[in-house]
Amino acid sequence: MLVVDDDDGVREALHLVLDADFEVIVTTHGRAALGAIRAQRVDLVLLDILMPDVDGLEILQEIKALAPDLPVIMMTAVKTVRTTVAAMKLGATDYLTKPFQEEELLAAIRGAIGQRPARPAATVEREPSPREGPSARTHRLLLVGGDPGWRATLAVTLTRAVSVEMTGTFVDGLNAMLRFRPTCVVLNVGRSPGEAGRFLGALNAQLPACPVLVVSEDPYLGAEPVWENLNIRGVLRPPVSSGDLVSRIGAVLSPGSSMTGPWPQLGESVTRAIDHLGRHFDEDLTVDAIAEVIEISPSHLAHVFRAETGLSVRDYLTRLRVTIVQDLLASTDEKLESVAARVGFGDTSHLAHVFQRITGRPPSAYRRGYSAV
Repeated sequence: MLVVDDDDGVREALHLVLDADFEVIVTTHGRAALGAIRAQRVDLVLLDILMPDVDGLEILQEIKALAPDLPVIMMTAVKTVRTTVAAMKLGATDYLTKPFQEEELLAAIRGAIGQRPARPAATVEREPSPREGPSARTHRLLLVGGDPGWRATLAVTLTRAVSVEMTGTFVDGLNAMLRFRPTCVVLNVGRSPGEAGRFLGALNAQLPACPVLVVSEDPYLGAEPVWENLNIRGVLRPPVSSGDLVSRIGAVLSPGSSMTGPWPQLGESVTRAIDHLGRHFDEDLTVDAIAEVIEISPSHLAHVFRAETGLSVRDYLTRLRVTIVQDLLASTDEKLESVAARVGFGDTSHLAHVFQRITGRPPSAYRRGYSAV
């Protein structure tokens, strides 16, 4: 068991509780934790969130890129709903608030180990490739503003290549920016140019090197001196097609070793199909109906769509709906019945079944901690 915490007292207390039943490895910061996971077999990680150097959520993301099936239990002295939801979205198995009771800790550990699928130890123990280096990172894309369909369309399209987080409001975007530490932000200004300006100012103060793409009709943001001051790499006038926006994001991120997969190259037909799905995700859509709208044959659409996105049209639509559900569950108190109807699922049981299959956990996990607010 790997314990990652910069607090001497916490590490000592965990040793007292765990040493009798587990071989305990301790590190004081996240980078050392990644090295330990590469160097030896680790069956479970206890990971603090608030640490110097790199915060635990960023390390969680890198652990999941390195060893997707490795259970990680997050620990923190300051519990917030959004941090809890963010940890679960990034793949945490459980979440403990300090100070925790011994039985609570052991129950969480037993549950995490019991959920872990069987797999060869080599999955975790492999040495990093020269291309990865000792601290390889993936790009992190933050999408702020716009409607849920717009955000989810980009998230599903790009999830194979980069880590994506999305928020509907600028306030939530500020929280996500501080926690997620994006390497690129796409900001949909909509009808709130004042709030967008404050967000851009805060982003530039915290992450001055983070490039920004803005979707806006605001003429002030189109002035190049403003671009330079706020590290804006482009202002795109709506409506912007998903294909054009994906290309612009790719150019800003300079695809290379920091990508977790191939960067999507979307042709006109697939772009139009994706844009249609993003606007009509709640409808009973079929490949034939979408092909008719974009004026190509269903068989050709099915072929090019899978070639360019890595998913069938049906799988893409399913993941689009689940991503929108995640967005709504994390940011609203809307009841599951209402969410199911709004997104296009027949009922809550259908939603719960598909959600569990895609994400590996029930919808309730995305609202863990909400009852305490």
